[in-house]
Amino acid sequence: MNRKWLISIILSVIIAGAGVSGVIYLQDVMPAKLEEASALVQTSNNDQAEEEPVTKEEEEIIQESQDRVFQITASNGEQGSGFLYNEKGDLLTNAHVVANTREVTVTTSDSKELPGEVIGISTNTDVAVVRVPALNESDPLPIERENKAEMLDNVLALGSPLGLQNTVTTGEITGLDREFDIAPFEYRGLYQISAPIQPGNSGGPLIDAETGHVIGINSAKLDKEGIGFSIPLPDILDLVERWSESPMESLPEIQDTVGGPGEGYNTTPVDQATYIVEYFYESINQGDFVTAYSLIGSSWQGDNSYENFRQGYSNTLSVKVDDLIPKQSGKNVQVTAFITVEENIGGDVKIKKFKLNYIVGVENDQIKILSGKGEEVSS
Repeated sequence: MNRKWLISIILSVIIAGAGVSGVIYLQDVMPAKLEEASALVQTSNNDQAEEEPVTKEEEEIIQESQDRVFQITASNGEQGSGFLYNEKGDLLTNAHVVANTREVTVTTSDSKELPGEVIGISTNTDVAVVRVPALNESDPLPIERENKAEMLDNVLALGSPLGLQNTVTTGEITGLDREFDIAPFEYRGLYQISAPIQPGNSGGPLIDAETGHVIGINSAKLDKEGIGFSIPLPDILDLVERWSESPMESLPEIQDTVGGPGEGYNTTPVDQATYIVEYFYESINQGDFVTAYSLIGSSWQGDNSYENFRQGYSNTLSVKVDDLIPKQSGKNVQVTAFITVEENIGGDVKIKKFKLNYIVGVENDQIKILSGKGEEVSS
């Protein structure tokens, strides 16, 4: 499978109407236990989560981790993430990402495609192991084998939401020991996290922002809320290591999750357009202008060099997205963004508000912000 065809599958919700597998969304399956005390601050309806700027230490952790986090694509087009956890070339991921398939395609951070084989999968716990021979003897991510995370620990969520590789979001542990069922899987003792996760994050690592160790597998998201859930790594290591030592000769069939394949977590062009604008501003806030610039279309880049683009944010201290209003416009999506900007003007901090209109669409099989224009609405 070549790269262009792989990306076409991921974006098929736009160009062919097919679904993209990813984070399982929780709808009416959350029990009363979720109502226990939590440190999570109420989020707005547009699924925004405010993030602290990435520290230098976190940047080092991200740089060391990204080339050991992979995009996984099953033969039916289902897509998620996985990460290298041992020196045998074994990736940990979610069972719902690779259900009912043996062969998968693993895409590296530099876009190389490698064949992988599912060597272990659970019908009860949402975990699986994919072996990639080409990664044998590669250095794995450091993992936390014993200690559990605590409330308000800072975390990093890595993965490929909506097919956007090398995506990193930041947050905190905002709840412990969460429980719910999404048939056929039982989720027990979960971490509740504020780091935003989206379809395609499934199976990606949750990393302690101080130690750089993987502490969990990102697995589910509460529908329409900025709440994610991650399976603690110490809870499933014994299970997955048995598969690494003795791979399954035959794989069990996994029944469909609640609502049937894809229902509850299909992505639409509107979902994808909204996410890429969110990701654009997250990158700006983290000072990652290279990523932000890569998200805009070639025509826009042609009229605006990277140096000019970067210079345009030289006085920007922070950007808060107040609201995003997406609207289908032919084959593209128009996203109206209302933002609040803190700027350093002559040594004084000024607060300004802007309204911007973006056109988001597909360019060379990738989602891009094709154009944008805006105006200041108040200050």
